[in-house]
Amino acid sequence: MVLMLALVVWGIWYFAIRNAAMVQTEKVIDYSVYPRELDTIKIIKERLKKKQATFFEIQQSFVSNMDKRIFKYWYGTKWDFNGTTENPNEGKIACGYFVTTTLRDIGVPINRVKMAQCASEEMINSLTGKKYIYHFSSMSLADFEKKIKKKGNGLYVIGLDNHTGFVSISNEGNYFIHASGWFPFKVIKEILGKSSVLGKSKYRVVGKISDDRDFLNKWLNN
Repeated sequence: MVLMLALVVWGIWYFAIRNAAMVQTEKVIDYSVYPRELDTIKIIKERLKKKQATFFEIQQSFVSNMDKRIFKYWYGTKWDFNGTTENPNEGKIACGYFVTTTLRDIGVPINRVKMAQCASEEMINSLTGKKYIYHFSSMSLADFEKKIKKKGNGLYVIGLDNHTGFVSISNEGNYFIHASGWFPFKVIKEILGKSSVLGKSKYRVVGKISDDRDFLNKWLNN
């Protein structure tokens, strides 16, 4: 009995240490400036409309603002299966609510609660058109990364067996950004190719929201 307990403790310790090495630690940022960042995004959108920005400019602005003015404030927010907080690093948040809350905050017109409670593929179908949705089930994580990289740089919403989040593909690296229900049980930015959560899921569906003109027009004009 003692030996069995020791093995369980060792297994938990090993899993935590192994996964800690795979997680890119992001600095927890003071939330108090978050509302100002959201106001800045509104100003940026008005400027894009005024100058009649190209699709490429709108696309790059959306991806950049998600990364620099939305995600970075959420890193470190605690995860809970029933978490519904609307404020970064205050309270707890579930994976679906992380996706819908961040999209709402950047200005995408969605029903945060209703969409968060949907199955991940249903959520993705409601966000983007079939043209931008891809299925990569029953393949290794390495093959998945190769195939999604071929779809190009950008921001994707991903649905897994029992989880959802964002995938960011760029020249700077490929990452899985999500409210993790596994260690360390918080919002994290993981190296995509080393994510245990992604690796264990047999089901993977992604929607490339940053390529969808209709999606970006809704964001821009909301």
